[in-house]
Amino acid sequence: MKLYIAGGCGEHGRNCFLVQTSTIQFLVDCGLMADEVGGGYPRLDKEIIPQIDYIFLTHSHLDHTGAYPWLVKNGFKGKLIATKETLNQLSFKFNDYLYLEDLKQLGNLKICYGKSGHCLGSVWYQFENEGKTILFSGDYSENTLVYSFDEIINRTADLAVIDCAYGKDIRPYEMYCELFVQEVDMLNKQYNQILLPVPKYGRGLELYALLKEKLPHLNYAADLHFINQVKRSLSSDCRKILDTNVELYKQDCRADIVFVSNPQLKTEESKKIAKEVIKHGFALMTGTVESGTYSANLIQKNKMKVIRYPVHLNEKQYLEILNKNNFKRAIAYHCP
Repeated sequence: MKLYIAGGCGEHGRNCFLVQTSTIQFLVDCGLMADEVGGGYPRLDKEIIPQIDYIFLTHSHLDHTGAYPWLVKNGFKGKLIATKETLNQLSFKFNDYLYLEDLKQLGNLKICYGKSGHCLGSVWYQFENEGKTILFSGDYSENTLVYSFDEIINRTADLAVIDCAYGKDIRPYEMYCELFVQEVDMLNKQYNQILLPVPKYGRGLELYALLKEKLPHLNYAADLHFINQVKRSLSSDCRKILDTNVELYKQDCRADIVFVSNPQLKTEESKKIAKEVIKHGFALMTGTVESGTYSANLIQKNKMKVIRYPVHLNEKQYLEILNKNNFKRAIAYHCP
């Protein structure tokens, strides 16, 4: 068994790993690098792409899935494999696929997986083939208010590729939560509304759950997608039942917090909402800002502030994962 790193190590994005054995070749994730000239595609020789049998997805975010149409264009004819939830979240078309829940083995490739706590449908993987074992954590977090996770513990693998997105920043999750709540509370006293642009899937529900618990007096509005995600959580395997009292955003609504399901504010709908809120409000970004986006523009105009809400591991947590398992070799990914 051989691992070829096509992206995601030494950088934050383009997550893509090629596993090769004598009988099978498969990718774990196929992400894009945001803002990169040329598309930010995985570093794969194009003659290899038609030989790939499967693509396993850890979750739906574009830095893990966005290169799929490019792979198909360049000859990929294999099957796409992910949880039903992840496949339902994808924004691009796909044809030949398998639900992960229906699989335990593909030929002589043994497959084990668990929930990774990053968003609905997200997983980690462990593969065994020809007497060798490799584990991929995907985007992994045990500090989750909303999402279920299966702890990576007491596992043995020849090689493990483990999330370490926050690197040397080893401040605890609880500190980040406290800082975020304090910031929202302070801004709420200064402005009519606070805009929270969040990914379509993942961190938004975590922020909502945290604020409902710590600042119960606040009122909420959101775009239709966010509201549907709150409702979706009620019928999913979540750790927490969320309050569905979120009104659909409309101009001049009196909500204190407005969620919009587009972190970079690239869509016309998200820009429109942002412009209306910012007239008398302020925005908080809780993840990475892409250059040239409307979110970046708001930061330049001092209308938006960045304050992290952690949804990955840092180096301290990465080392704790290694100590709880028996990995002959480990590789940190998602970090410089």
